[in-house]
Amino acid sequence: MKKLSFSIFVTATKERVWDVLWNKATYPEWTSAFNSDSRMTADWKVGGKVLFTGENGDGLCSEIAALEPHLFVAFRHLGWYKNGIEDIESAESEGWAGAMEDYTLTEEKGGITLLVTVETADGAEPYFLEKFPLALDLVKKIAEKRLITPFLWFDERIEAAVNRYTTAFPNAAVLSMARHGDTVFTASFSLGGQVFSALNGGPRFTFNPAISFTVMCETLAELNELWTNLLEGGKVLMTLQAYPWSEQYGWLQDEFGVNWQISLGKVSDVGQKITPSLLFVDGRNGQAEAAMQHYLSVFKSDVVDGILHYGPGQHNTEGYVQHAQFGLGGQKFMVMDGGNGHNYTFNEACSFVISCETQEEVDYYWEQLTSNGGEESQCAWLKDKFGVSWQVVPSILPRYITDPNPVKANNVMQAMLQMRKIDIALLQEAYDKN
Repeated sequence: MKKLSFSIFVTATKERVWDVLWNKATYPEWTSAFNSDSRMTADWKVGGKVLFTGENGDGLCSEIAALEPHLFVAFRHLGWYKNGIEDIESAESEGWAGAMEDYTLTEEKGGITLLVTVETADGAEPYFLEKFPLALDLVKKIAEKRLITPFLWFDERIEAAVNRYTTAFPNAAVLSMARHGDTVFTASFSLGGQVFSALNGGPRFTFNPAISFTVMCETLAELNELWTNLLEGGKVLMTLQAYPWSEQYGWLQDEFGVNWQISLGKVSDVGQKITPSLLFVDGRNGQAEAAMQHYLSVFKSDVVDGILHYGPGQHNTEGYVQHAQFGLGGQKFMVMDGGNGHNYTFNEACSFVISCETQEEVDYYWEQLTSNGGEESQCAWLKDKFGVSWQVVPSILPRYITDPNPVKANNVMQAMLQMRKIDIALLQEAYDKN
């Protein structure tokens, strides 16, 4: 029996990679490298039975030899599964019985390293050497695909902010920085598997607590260190202490204006380490649940993890949302109704980029989010009917405007500046100019 090892680095959380590996919706996607219609059923406990099957229902019967969710799983293959019957004797004669298949997820700077070790029967290694790299490339592609990315608008200090964040968070990395001369113009960075985009946009928009980022820390030491690093030069909005919802929680605004809610808890309870949180106050107080339902409808999602309403005698109107959590396109969000007496609301300083592959997708999201009171803006920007800012961006746009050919990049930039909703055909025409 031969032992083979394969590894790949993924810019995502361990929870996200684990979900891609074993979720019934995504498992067939990455295993299509082996079989066009792969299926898996598992009793997720040590000693639990696992069936790896294809379109006709035949395949391998196995068991879980070891399990630590989001970190490690070992499968021990027992035999064949044919016509609903386990056949262990044939597997023994062919050298498959007892073969191990292990998946290990290790946190690294900026993401996760996925290591797979596989024991194969003699003669089978060429097949796995060909197919497993293809399969892991699919895992990476699925896990890193983000329909929605938070976007931060900084006033001049973008480089200092990115450096602060990627230093403060233990699992962080700068993904890209585009400069005009000595000044950083745009940047992309990963914090705990959450990717952010950022712009050096000047003083036009400023951050406020209407959009913050909730961070789950799994140890008190991690929480205290992160709190200290982010608070330097900033200010406390809610004291770091015990609250009914967390043993340790605090809300701060850092020196760049970005708001962070730091909480002690389990990342697995949320599914990601950092989660955008929308606070509906004053004239928008009471709209959190309607906004959540609208976004779920637009993004065709039914992922509602939980919703907690205010009860009688609490600090807001009974029935308003105290806290809710939901998922859109692989990105978790939180919403809250925050009461009255505030002097801020949503603005373009924090927006969300929707990455589209086709003009049909661009048209769909643009029309859905500008309808019934939304507002069109310039260069792919819009506001929805709740005042939240979005950018509907075809995936070719950032590639074209950072093209190494400055003439092509400028042609695309000038074409984009004339648009509200982005027209992919016109971008392509501008890019193809001599």
